[in-house]
Parts: sequence; structure tokens; C-alpha cells
Amino acid sequence: MTENNIMTSWEYDNESGRYIVRNARIMYPNFEGAEQNYNAAGKRNFNLLIPAEAADLADELRGRDIHVRSLEARDDTEGERYLVKVSVYQDADIRLLSGKAMTKIRISNDNPSLDQTELIDSEFRKGHVINGRIDFEFHLSRNTKVVAASPYLRLDTMILPIRKSRLLEEYEDYDIGDDDEPFEE
Repeated sequence: MTENNIMTSWEYDNESGRYIVRNARIMYPNFEGAEQNYNAAGKRNFNLLIPAEAADLADELRGRDIHVRSLEARDDTEGERYLVKVSVYQDADIRLLSGKAMTKIRISNDNPSLDQTELIDSEFRKGHVINGRIDFEFHLSRNTKVVAASPYLRLDTMILPIRKSRLLEEYEDYDIGDDDEPFEE
């Protein structure tokens, strides 16, 4: 899948047992764990959109007993797409990247006043997250307290690029130089 000619890619790291997804597309973000139609209160998660070109990733995850939903093509030019839910827990390392500054997001189930996940959902709602440029790692996990529990995807690390202002972004690398005087007196 491409956004601005950027292809979503993924790889499996045998050493760490993690999947690394680059230039991801996120749908239905719920980092706060708000109760919604298809989400119980307190369950933090998001859905990874897997494009038709990455059908082998969807097949691989299904082969590992992960629930992967199929989405019909929106038109004749688009192939079938897939959605897979990724769970977010307190130990996830999430960073917001704005320009050259990176901010670590605190996730706290014990102390809601320390929890910053509402910032992420807010940035998605405002359209500031640069979807299609998100990088993250996840691993397969299983609830060890339930004997026949099916595996699920668990977020390890995520970098969320934020676009605060398209105008500021345009001038981000502008160099006024030593000879330039920005203001005349």
C-alpha cells in the first residue's frame, strides 16, 4: 500500500521474535482504552491495515492462529485488504515524533493522572498523525492464565510522526545563513 509513494513493509526478526512494520497504516486507534462498540473499557489497541500487496503477511498471521479480518476492495483498482488488532499494554514504548523532537508517552493503568495516551488518540482525531509513516514492533503473545487462549499481537515499540503544521514543516530545513538579516531596523 502506498501513501505518497511509500510502501508498507514488514519483516520478522528471528532473534527477538518480533515483527517490524514500517510505514504502517493504523485504523481505529484506541490507545486510551475507551469503551466503544467493538471494544471493552480498558482495552487499549489499534488495527493494522494490511494492504492487498501484503496478503502473505495476513496468511502468515492466520497460520499462527491470529484473527485477521478481510476488508472488501473499495473499487475495482484496489485488491482485498486485511485488518489485524494489536494490543497496547503499559510496558509498550510509544514515542511521538514532531520535527526533530521525540516525546515518550507514559502509559499508566494504576494512576490515570500520569497516563498520556489521550494525546495519541487526540492527534489521530485531529489528523496530525502521518499515517503511512508509522513504524512499530510487535510480538505474538498468549494469555498464560487461560489454557486454551488464542495468541494475539502485542505492541513493543512505536514511533508516531506528528504533523503539527504543514507550513512549519515546509520551512523546517530553512537556513537563514550568517549574511541574511531577517529583519531590518
